[in-house]
Amino acid sequence: MKEEKYLIEKCGKENPFKTPEGYFENFTRNIMEQLPEKEIQAVPETTLWHRIRPWMYMAAMFCGLMFGARLFLHDTETAQEESASSLQLFSSSLPDEYIDPIVDQTMMDDYTLYQYLTDADMEIYK
Repeated sequence: MKEEKYLIEKCGKENPFKTPEGYFENFTRNIMEQLPEKEIQAVPETTLWHRIRPWMYMAAMFCGLMFGARLFLHDTETAQEESASSLQLFSSSLPDEYIDPIVDQTMMDDYTLYQYLTDADMEIYK
């Protein structure tokens, strides 16, 4: 606070910065004269390929996605078919005399086994 009073007494409250007379009257004209001339650039010609190119890229992307999805889904269907066929082969080659000890080891009574088989998803038996 003391420093501000000292500075005000020493320098006063007047603004020491002033603009020359008529400075802002010719300001825009002076600036425009100092700027370099702007070259007019020719607009590039748009060809048919430039207009079609994004659509072609999008079509190629969708073709790639469909091919990839088909390849992926075909592999999973083949794997499911192979596992189902191997299960059928295993169950058909297993004699009945081995099934009873296997069921006994699972500690399932007849009712629990029946309930398991009836509630099972029918898709696994195809």
